[in-house]
Amino acid sequence: MTQENQTPAPDDEIDLKELALTVWAARGLIMLCVLCAVFLASAYLHNAERKYTVSFSFQPMESDGGGARLSGLSGLASLAGVSLPTAGSSDFQTFRVLLQAEEVAAELMKDQAIIRRIFVSEWSEESQTFKQPEPTLTRRAIGNIKALLTGETTELYIPPNAPRISEWLSKAFSSSEDRDTGFLRLSSETSNPKLMLEVITAVTQITDRIIKDRFLAGGRNSVEFYQKKIAAARSRESREALAQLIMQEEQKLMLASNGNFFVAKPLTTPSVSLRPTSPKSSLVLALAVVLGSFFGAAVSLIRKALQND
Repeated sequence: MTQENQTPAPDDEIDLKELALTVWAARGLIMLCVLCAVFLASAYLHNAERKYTVSFSFQPMESDGGGARLSGLSGLASLAGVSLPTAGSSDFQTFRVLLQAEEVAAELMKDQAIIRRIFVSEWSEESQTFKQPEPTLTRRAIGNIKALLTGETTELYIPPNAPRISEWLSKAFSSSEDRDTGFLRLSSETSNPKLMLEVITAVTQITDRIIKDRFLAGGRNSVEFYQKKIAAARSRESREALAQLIMQEEQKLMLASNGNFFVAKPLTTPSVSLRPTSPKSSLVLALAVVLGSFFGAAVSLIRKALQND
């Protein structure tokens, strides 16, 4: 007669029914935790800074068939033994990169009215200079803890300069390019949409002007180079080719000098959201309910486990 081996049931298995009954029994505690979480979320929403979404779209300037004309001139340039400098499609990518570069920030610094509004907490009307704002108790405590843990000393105050403005611009707005249309969209979530519109408008105009000035300088150098070449040219074909190149280059320079936009032009007028987009009230309240329920259930289960022990 064989004796059957009976495996005892492990005592660490989770009884879902008992778990559910424990949570249900603590429904009062869970409801209290949910109410506390909703109260804290409501207090945060009442004191949180409302932010609006600002967006501005740009499209690259059309070449109006310039590419075809320049490709025809490439044969003349080859005949004359020179290369033809042109503004390529990469200028639009350069425009996007330069928007938040220090070169643009240095030009933006010339508009002191905007700079004072950007760093309004550091501007002193009495001394008419930028000063380090007095740190709050929370910020001072965080600085002391950071110094204790990392050994880093407090950084010296640096008044607004090109690197600081460039860093601010990189955080103030973002850029994205539509792969299908090639349009560039600048967007920002800010509590001061009027200031952000002025900043985006200013930096786009500065960036476009910088690239235009670079092209104009290169174009004038090209014309001077062609003129020296035509003076030294011996064959009639070379002189005719160089004359064509000079004429076309001067036409491009004239168009670039007279145009309002060179690389990018606004596709639409800038837009600001009608209602705040941050913080999202419904999401904050829903998260408060979830976290409150989770915390209340966790407390009830821990208390039940301690009682069993």
